[in-house]
Amino acid sequence: MNRNGRPDLPIRSVSLDNLRPKSNLRKRLKFIDDTPTRSSSSASGSPERDRMEDDELVLDLDNILRTKLRMTQSLVDSERRGDTSHENELAFKAKSGLEGNVMTTYDCDEENGINDAQLNQVTLQGDEQKSDEMGDEDEEDEDEEFANVDEIDGPISGKKNENLEDGHGEVDYNMPVDEAYKKSLDERAAEFDKVSHFQPISQPRVEWELMNFYTLRDDLEEWFCASDFVQLPQTKSQFEKKVEEPVKFVKDEEYAKKTIVVLCQDVQSNLMALTYISMGTYALMENIDCQLQNIRRNNIFLCSYLSDIVLCFKKIAEACRDDGKNLKKQSSLLFYASTLIFFIANVCIEQRDCNHLVVREAIRQFDDSQLLNFLTRYIEHWRWSSRLSMRIRNMINLLFKILVLQFGEKPVWKRTKASIYDLHNLKYPSDSDKAQTLTISPLHYQAFREDVISRFPDYPTPLSGLPEEVDNSNSLSQFLEIPRPKARNPINLTLACPQQHIATPAPSPPSSPNITQMCDTIRHRKSFQTNMAFPCLYPSDDECGEDELTRRMPLDKEERESEVVVPYSVQEATNILSKSVHIKLSVQQLWYERDLFISTERGWKTNHNEDRYNYAVIPNVKKDEALEIMKRVDSYYNQCFSAFNSLVFVLLQTMESSLSNVDYRTADIPADSNIDSLIPRLEMARARELALKSSVGILCLMLKWFKLNHILKYEHLCVLLHDSRYIHTCCTLLGKYSESYSDKVLNRMLPTPISIWKECSNYNTDYQQSFLDGEPSNSKDCNVVMLTSLGYMLRVLRKIVGDKTERLKELPLNIGLLFKRYYRIFNLDIYHPILKIIKELTPFKNKRWKSEHMELISGVFLYEKLELLDNWVTGKDVTGELGDACGQEIAMRALLQFYNFLHYEKSMEDLGYSERSNSSLSLLNKESEYLGM
Repeated sequence: MNRNGRPDLPIRSVSLDNLRPKSNLRKRLKFIDDTPTRSSSSASGSPERDRMEDDELVLDLDNILRTKLRMTQSLVDSERRGDTSHENELAFKAKSGLEGNVMTTYDCDEENGINDAQLNQVTLQGDEQKSDEMGDEDEEDEDEEFANVDEIDGPISGKKNENLEDGHGEVDYNMPVDEAYKKSLDERAAEFDKVSHFQPISQPRVEWELMNFYTLRDDLEEWFCASDFVQLPQTKSQFEKKVEEPVKFVKDEEYAKKTIVVLCQDVQSNLMALTYISMGTYALMENIDCQLQNIRRNNIFLCSYLSDIVLCFKKIAEACRDDGKNLKKQSSLLFYASTLIFFIANVCIEQRDCNHLVVREAIRQFDDSQLLNFLTRYIEHWRWSSRLSMRIRNMINLLFKILVLQFGEKPVWKRTKASIYDLHNLKYPSDSDKAQTLTISPLHYQAFREDVISRFPDYPTPLSGLPEEVDNSNSLSQFLEIPRPKARNPINLTLACPQQHIATPAPSPPSSPNITQMCDTIRHRKSFQTNMAFPCLYPSDDECGEDELTRRMPLDKEERESEVVVPYSVQEATNILSKSVHIKLSVQQLWYERDLFISTERGWKTNHNEDRYNYAVIPNVKKDEALEIMKRVDSYYNQCFSAFNSLVFVLLQTMESSLSNVDYRTADIPADSNIDSLIPRLEMARARELALKSSVGILCLMLKWFKLNHILKYEHLCVLLHDSRYIHTCCTLLGKYSESYSDKVLNRMLPTPISIWKECSNYNTDYQQSFLDGEPSNSKDCNVVMLTSLGYMLRVLRKIVGDKTERLKELPLNIGLLFKRYYRIFNLDIYHPILKIIKELTPFKNKRWKSEHMELISGVFLYEKLELLDNWVTGKDVTGELGDACGQEIAMRALLQFYNFLHYEKSMEDLGYSERSNSSLSLLNKESEYLGM
C-alpha cells in the first residue's frame, strides 16, 4: 500500500531497452500482452530521446495498472480491512497475474530462422531494478511485493473496460472479442484438447523364445518339402506287404515289438516299411494327435536297433557319394534312411527327460557309430564333388538334429555348465543371482588395481583370484588381455607433472590457476586435471584416525592399523570391487594356456599331462552326464578338426542361397485368385529358409558347446567363420530381411499351403476331416522359422566380433540402421545380441552416430546386465584399442596354433603341420647351415 491508500502499482521488472535485441529482430519483438516495441528505439540513442521514451512508457504502464487495480478495488479494500482469508489472497494474486514469470516471445517467421521452440523465458527479480525506471521514489520500497508481475492484460489505454465481470462476480481480464470469433476459438481449442491427450503407441511384441527344439509337430514338419511327398505311397504299400495285421500293429504293443524285431533283421530290404512305422502309420490314424502319439511309441521301439539302422544309412550314403550307377534308386533309399534317423532323433530329444534310460542308450549308440563324424565328412566331400543324389539339404538338417541330441539343448547346456563349474570349484551364478548382483571382469579390476597402485604405491590391494604378474613384455601373449587403467591413458602425457619432489613429506597443494592468464584476448582451453600416472603427494586430513567420521566408517581392522592412510572412498571401492570379481571358466582356461605358451616361448619344460581342462583323460567313474557330454565334444573336435573349414564353407554357401528368395504379401494377393502357379516358388523359398535355419543353427550350437568345453576351441571356430567372411554374409542377409521384417515375423507373407500333416491326412477320411476342422485353430502368431534363423545369425555374429576390435571394424557402416529395424518388434532374444554389439561399437562412433542411435544405446541400459565399472559410452581409450587391435588378433591366432598342435597333433597333421626335427630346433645349427659350415 502506498501513502494514498491505494494498492501498490506493479512495475515492469525490466525496461524495454534492456530487452531490446541488438539484431534486426527487434522490430518483431513483442511481450506476452502484445505490446510492441518501438522500432525507433535503440540502445545507442541519445539520453534525451531515451528519457522521453521512458516517460511515455511509464504513463502507459501507469494507466494500465491503475485501470486493472480499480477493477479490483473492492477486493483490495476487503483485504485491507482484514475480511479476506489467506485463500482469497492467493486467488486474487493468481487472477491478477501477480504470480509467474515474464515471457518474452519473438513473433518471427521463417525468414529470421527462429521458430516457436526458440522462445526465450526471462525470470526477472525485483531487487535488480532501478528506481528511475518508474520515476517514483515511493515505489522503491514496494518492489519486492510486486517483483513477479509478469502479465499486462488489456489494451494500452486509460479507459476502463466494460463487461469485465460475469454474473458470478469473477473478473475477466482478457480482451473483449467478437462472439463469432470466440466461438471459433472455442471450437479450435476443443480440437486441440482432443489431440493433446497423450496416447502412447504400443510397440509390437512377439511372444517367442529361441530354442533348439520346439515341439515334435513343428520340427518334424521341417524335414519334408513338396517333392518328398511322392515317396510316401511306397512306404504305405511296403508296410502292408510286410505286416500281416496292420490294425493289430497299431493297437497291440507286443505285436508291434515283434514285428519291428522281424523287420530290423534286414533293415535295407525293409527300409520303406520301417520308415512308414517311424512316421506313425499315418493311414491308420484318425487325427494328428494320434499320429504324434504313435510316432513316439514306434520310434522308442526302434531305438533298440539304432546301430543297424545307422549302418544301413552309411552304406546307402556312401553309394550315393561314390557310385555311378542306380543313383536315382540310391537317392530314394537315402531319403528313407535319413527320414528314419531324423524321426528317431527328434523323439529322443523330446523324451530326454521323460524316458531317460532309452534316450541315453540311443545317444550311446549314435556315439559308437560315429554318425556326427560321418555327416561332417560327408558334407566336406560335397564341397569338392557335389551330387544331387547326396541330398545335401537333408544331410544338413540331420546333422543339426544329431548335434542337438548328442550335445543337448538349452536346459541340458545349463545343467552341464553348472556341473563343470562344480568340477573346477567355481561358483556358477543362478539366474536370480545374475539379476540381483553386479560383477566386474578381471580385466577391469586389474586396471583399477593399477590406478590405485599408481596413486598409492604402498596400499595393499587384493588380487581377488588374479594370477601373479609376470614380465611378458617380449611375449606375443601380451596382446591377449590388455588392461587399460587411467594411469596409462594418453591424456596423462599432456598433463603437467607434480612440481613438488616425490620425497617431500607434506607438500602444499598447487596454487589456483592464474586468472590473468585465463582472461587473455585469445581464449585457450585450460585443463586442470590430476596426472594419474604419479602418486598422490598430499596428506590425508585424518592421519591419526581420530576423526568422528573415521570412527564410524566400517573399515577392516587391518586397514585401521595400516601405516598407509588412503581416502575412505578408495578403500571402499577396493573392498567392493575385489569382492565382486567374477572369474569365468573360460578365463581360467585362457590363463592356463597362456602360461604354457609363455613357458614354451622361453624354452621351459612343462608337464602337459596334468591338464585339468582336458576332459578326454579325466575318468568318469560315476557316469556323470555332464562329463560324458564334454568327452563327446572333445572327441568330435579332435576327429573332425580338419573338416571344420569345409563345413563352414558349405554352411555359408547354403545361407547365401536364401538371398534369391522372393516373398509375396498376403494383402497384395486377391482373395479369389488362384495361387497354384506360385506354389513351386513358395516351396523353394521355404526349403531355403529351412536350410538357412539348420545351417546357422549348427554354427551357433557348435560355438556354444565348444566354449563350454574350452575357450580356444570356440576361438578356433570363430577364426574360421571370420576368415570365411561370415560377417559379410550375415549382414547381407540381415539387410535383405530387414525390409520386410515385420511382415515376415507377423505372418503377413503368403505361406505355402502344402504340409506333411495335410498330406498324411489324405490317406484317411476321418483324419482328413479332423485336420480340416482343426486347421484354423493351429495357425501360428509368428514365424518361428524366421525368428529362429535371425536369433542364430545375430548370436553367431556377436560371438565372432565380441571383444575383438579388429573384427568390429569389418562391420558395415549401416549396421546401426539395420539393428534399428530389428528393434521395432519387442523380443529380448532378438534384442540381446544386437544390444551387445551396440555396446562394443558405441565407443568408436562419433557424437552424431550416438545421437541417431540413442534408442539402441538406451536399450543397453534397459535390457542388458551392466558391470560395476562400465565406461563403454565415453571414457574408453579408443586410440589404444585401435592400436592394439591387430596385435590382439595375431596373438590369438598364435595361441590357437600352439593349443591345437599341443593337444591335437595328429589332427593338425591332416592340415600339413608337423613337428620340427631336433636339428631344426637349434638356432646355431640353422645359422651354420646359412653360413655353409
